[in-house]
Amino acid sequence: MNTSGTTVQKDRKRGRSWSPEQKMALLQEWRDGTPLEEICRREGLASWSLYRWRKGLERGLAQKGELVPKPQLLAAWRRVDELEKALGRKTLENEILKKAFELKGLRMPEGS
Repeated sequence: MNTSGTTVQKDRKRGRSWSPEQKMALLQEWRDGTPLEEICRREGLASWSLYRWRKGLERGLAQKGELVPKPQLLAAWRRVDELEKALGRKTLENEILKKAFELKGLRMPEGS
């Protein structure tokens, strides 16, 4: 049985298939100090698998040091990009309004 308590489907070509949650649990266990050899022996897993999984998450660390799945990290980066573009548009709009007020000899409302 693996750490999450769920069943794992077999893949004839590649052997065992691990869900992202199962991978994260094993990587967190390794990170918390459980020896790699112990995890591999208990789970019937090759050590290179954990190294590969860790490499796949190399840039996915949360503030508290918890591992974050790469797809979740990529989604957050996409959202940041969208927000930066929106901020750029709003900044441009603000500059245009300031210029229009300036050309008409008016003052911008407070807080602008």
